[in-house]
Amino acid sequence: MDTILFAGGDRRTLVAIDYVKRAGYSVKTYAVTDRFPFDGSEISALVLPFPCLKQGVLNAPMISTPPTLSELIRETGIDQTIPVIGGPIPENPFPHFIDLSTREDLKLRNAVTTVEGAVKLLIQYTDRAVFGARALVVGYGAIGKRLAKILSAMGSVVTVAARKEKDRVDAQLQGFDSINTESMNLAKFDLVINTVPAPLLSESVASTAPSHTLFLELASAPGGISRQDPLRNVVDGPALPGKVAPVTAGEDLAKTVISILKNQ
Repeated sequence: MDTILFAGGDRRTLVAIDYVKRAGYSVKTYAVTDRFPFDGSEISALVLPFPCLKQGVLNAPMISTPPTLSELIRETGIDQTIPVIGGPIPENPFPHFIDLSTREDLKLRNAVTTVEGAVKLLIQYTDRAVFGARALVVGYGAIGKRLAKILSAMGSVVTVAARKEKDRVDAQLQGFDSINTESMNLAKFDLVINTVPAPLLSESVASTAPSHTLFLELASAPGGISRQDPLRNVVDGPALPGKVAPVTAGEDLAKTVISILKNQ
């Protein structure tokens, strides 16, 4: 039986552990909780958190003193030939590392819960109804496509901003207006949701929005929305799957890990 070592993580990790155990894998943990503690047994794969690090140490909020990656490697004595799966790591020390941020299957799974969380934030922080609001979705990837459909179904008047012409045409065929990200003017929008991790909403662009416009940042740091105007209403929504639906996010993580291991 393959044994997976989970190191660090939050509630998503606990859900993922239970899921892979039900799928027939043996599980050990390090710096997660006291359940299934690592005992030095041989392991087939190491699963790290997503995001992997916080302030230079392992992302392990359920313990008081999270270890560094060097401490993890030293204290577990893991075989460097096994696959290591997790969020992106600066100066990655693992020769067989699989970056979850590049996995299209996990991106698609996370897009669903990200969109649900985004709608929750829009309803919570805007001072007007989503119905009838003029919404701009910047980016037309997995999240942008789903968000545009959901907002339209809720009665928003949706415009999609995309760099590629094929994405703008696709958006138009779905019934949305579309504009080029290189020539955005925000004067008519009540809601602006960014999904692109690039500075597309620079100060010169963001300043064209009315004072009441709500900006929602869904892209990973540093995001794409200018913060130069202290009066600009910007809501941050990073890592929404783990915040709004940790059970679903944990199951999605487990499914991706199992898929990776089956294809090794």
